[in-house]
Amino acid sequence: MSAAPFRLAFLLALLPLGAQADTFCCEANGKTYCDDGIPLACHGKAYRQLNNRGIVIRQIAAPLTPEQKAQRDAELARQREEEAKRAEEDRRDRKLVGTYASLTELDFAHERVLTDMRKGQQQLEQKLIDAEKRKKQLSNEAEFYQKRAMPLNLKGQIEDNERDIQAQQKAIATRKQDIETTKQKFEEEKQRYTRLTSGDLRSRP
Repeated sequence: MSAAPFRLAFLLALLPLGAQADTFCCEANGKTYCDDGIPLACHGKAYRQLNNRGIVIRQIAAPLTPEQKAQRDAELARQREEEAKRAEEDRRDRKLVGTYASLTELDFAHERVLTDMRKGQQQLEQKLIDAEKRKKQLSNEAEFYQKRAMPLNLKGQIEDNERDIQAQQKAIATRKQDIETTKQKFEEEKQRYTRLTSGDLRSRP
């Protein structure tokens, strides 16, 4: 059996009776230190509080190192971020089931948005068609200047037309991507709505 308990009991016995109501002990430099206040040797270290019968009634951990504090703060920040994310998801879920009375109503709203986006794509495609027609017209005009200098005005129109065509092509590609992204988002929203309404989220407090 370790001699530490006997040494601790001996140290406690040396204290005046009136001072044994609260005793604080720690191990430092291979020794046990006890006093009716926190011993100087225990500062910055873990220590324990004992009652007048030598029973530990409280354990006090050593202060955290800068690295430990940084890890603790990072963990607390992560937990707060997760809690905020869960709260935001709960808010979105409640808004979703509170906005649409049925899956049919949700599908109708989704299709209306997609229809508007497709109309926008069609408008862009028409602009591209018009720009390509204009390109043919300008190309025909440029035929007259194969063996002589092209007027600066016509050259500028051709360059503007080419930039317009490229801009419309890019806008159409972006709109198509937006439509696909929106369709995926709506499908996920539909699945979430189905899952939530199966549990009837609207009846929750």
